[in-house]
Amino acid sequence: MCNHFFKNLLIISAAAVIGITSCKPVEELSEEAQITSFTFDISNEANTAVTSQPVIEGNTISFTVQYDATETMLSALVPTISVSENATVSPASGSAVDFSQGPVTFTVTAQDGVTTATYTATATKDSPVYPIDEQLAGEYKGLLDILLGGSPLGSDIPKNITVAKVDGETVSLTLEDFSFMGMELGTIKVNSCRLALSDVPEYDYTFTGEQTMTFDAIGEQHITVDGHFSGNTISININIDFMGTPVVVTFDGTRLTGDESSEALITSFTFDSSNPANAAVYSSSLDQESRTVSVTVQDGGDVTALVPTVEVSAGATFIPAAGASIDLSNGKSVIYTVIAEDGTVNEYTVSVYGRAAYFYDFEDWTSDGAMYSDVLNPVGWATCNDAVALIKYMGGLLGHPSYEGEYPVRPTDDGVEGKGAIIESVYTAYGNMMGQTIPAVTSGTIFLGTFNAMAAMLDPMSTTQFGILFEDKPLAVTGWLKYTPGEDFYDENGNIIDQQDLGTVNAVLYEVSDESETLNGSDIYTSESICATGSFETAGLEDFTQFSFDLEYIREYDPAKTYKLAVIFAASKEGNQYRAASGSIMVVDNVTIICE
Repeated sequence: MCNHFFKNLLIISAAAVIGITSCKPVEELSEEAQITSFTFDISNEANTAVTSQPVIEGNTISFTVQYDATETMLSALVPTISVSENATVSPASGSAVDFSQGPVTFTVTAQDGVTTATYTATATKDSPVYPIDEQLAGEYKGLLDILLGGSPLGSDIPKNITVAKVDGETVSLTLEDFSFMGMELGTIKVNSCRLALSDVPEYDYTFTGEQTMTFDAIGEQHITVDGHFSGNTISININIDFMGTPVVVTFDGTRLTGDESSEALITSFTFDSSNPANAAVYSSSLDQESRTVSVTVQDGGDVTALVPTVEVSAGATFIPAAGASIDLSNGKSVIYTVIAEDGTVNEYTVSVYGRAAYFYDFEDWTSDGAMYSDVLNPVGWATCNDAVALIKYMGGLLGHPSYEGEYPVRPTDDGVEGKGAIIESVYTAYGNMMGQTIPAVTSGTIFLGTFNAMAAMLDPMSTTQFGILFEDKPLAVTGWLKYTPGEDFYDENGNIIDQQDLGTVNAVLYEVSDESETLNGSDIYTSESICATGSFETAGLEDFTQFSFDLEYIREYDPAKTYKLAVIFAASKEGNQYRAASGSIMVVDNVTIICE
């Protein structure tokens, strides 16, 4: 009975336990499948391309990366992802995800293993930040080429183009003083050129733009431009639809820093005489004011392939290039273009000025034609020596002191090359001889013409018969001289006065009706028959110095007429007025008359 009791007790206890257990509810698994947070840890080097943290909107996740992020950078981004409790996500948080090929799908699986949700994450590149102010905007110096319908109209034309900022993605281009086919179009400006990153590795940025402009010369034209920047250089294509024919302008330039020099000068233009190509060149003259180079050539010389030596301002360049030959034959000119460091341009015109047709080196002297055998004159020239010889040999006989010194004009071995001519104003003692005034100082004089000493007995001014027949048109006179003025200056009355003596060179071209007609000391500078004159004067030149002067024509030259030319060297400028300094000395050599 006892056993039966315990048996029933166990049955009741078991039933109680079963009853209690069967009343507890079963635990449910979560169905939540959400991404609650999606970020990039910027301290992680793999995420340096990310510029803004992701934004979750519904099932879309968006974030930005830098504009120049590479595929390699975008293929290794590591997001940190938080999801619903007990849910999982794939790709997993903290793993590298490839965003280089576009949007990436993330799948979240809930705790129940059945419920899922998908999210699309997209990386968007930022708009490029173009370094316009720092790198692109500025003035570019370069060369321009022009094609019309594919045919070249001009090449290597030095120009500057200005790039200016419009906004963060746009620049303007300005080309000033543009012309082609003789038409001055003026300024071409394209106001809006859109920048873009270049697909070409060698280029940094590209640009395109267009503009419709109206030009006075060709009317309204539509202009398109494209090109690229690379470092501090620019390349531009400008296209103009010119009356149905394409005009293509190309430009390659380098950005200026602002520190470049603006000086664009030819500082020296010479011809190396050791180069056989330059054998015909006598001299060259550079005129900065007129931007010209005048070349004097030997009469009949070959000037078809001259090779000048050109020097320009520091940092400047020039076209034609150094060493290039130039043709100056038959009146041709050559334009030299000098481009400064900053693109400033100057043009110089090089042309033949004249022929070195008459050259006098004073090597040969003769007594032929002189009144006395001890008088020497340079061949081809007349001097005042015969006048002084009269005083020397006749003065004592005719009541005037004799002259005992050297003749005013005499040869010297101290010329520029070989011999030269000394021209000295000498003291001849103030007084008179046979009723004619003898100056205190006779001015040393050498001239083209003849000296008639005997005419001094009647009219001293007629002794100097200036000028020789001249069949060419003279343009200039050049040569070498040095000059030392004398100390005691005498006036026309034989008194010493306080005045500086001057040495002079004068040239006078005058018209004559026949060969016997001539001008003399009384009218050589005043006659109405004068056609052209030129002069040079100096108060002192210690060493040989080259002089040169042009003849200024006051009347039109007529090759059908007859002319005489006088070139006069005087040691005393006012010697023809009996005013001069004793001991004024001019030394002359290598005189050239340049003709057309």
